[in-house]
Amino acid sequence: MKQIFFGLFCVLALAACNQDKPAAPPAQAPAAATAPAATLPSVPLDLLERIWSEGTQIDYIFYNQPFTMSLSDKPSIQLAVRHVAESPAPLKPECKATGRVSYQIKGDIVLEGDFYFSTGCTYFVFEKDRVKTYANFMTNEGVEYFNNQIKQAVQMQQQMQQKATGQ
Repeated sequence: MKQIFFGLFCVLALAACNQDKPAAPPAQAPAAATAPAATLPSVPLDLLERIWSEGTQIDYIFYNQPFTMSLSDKPSIQLAVRHVAESPAPLKPECKATGRVSYQIKGDIVLEGDFYFSTGCTYFVFEKDRVKTYANFMTNEGVEYFNNQIKQAVQMQQQMQQKATGQ
């Protein structure tokens, strides 16, 4: 956990000069779909179980936030695996990817894809050979986790900006 906060602090320290206002975290849980959307199958349970037991690192790269997250301790990895719901998620064309996630075992990426985290769009789309292959909803626990991480990162950035301006 110390590594996560230290990593966030380092990234935010480098991004302190960025004057753009970060986007507010999205509201809770997915909204009802207005039209049926394509749905891919769920990621195989045996793959998630393998990551749960053998995973060595999970990386999150946010496309429009000034930070990344890297998890390398077993409890954090297992917590992150629980953020992938069993239910397959529909692919909504109005949703834009928030970032990229990769799950590693001893340096080998065994699962990767985009995560979607905005109002009405809280799910993962995993790829195999650069082709969208699986899509799973994010659990409520995952939504809460992302909201908290983004909120903490935004607060840290604001504090650093205040210190930089002498306020």
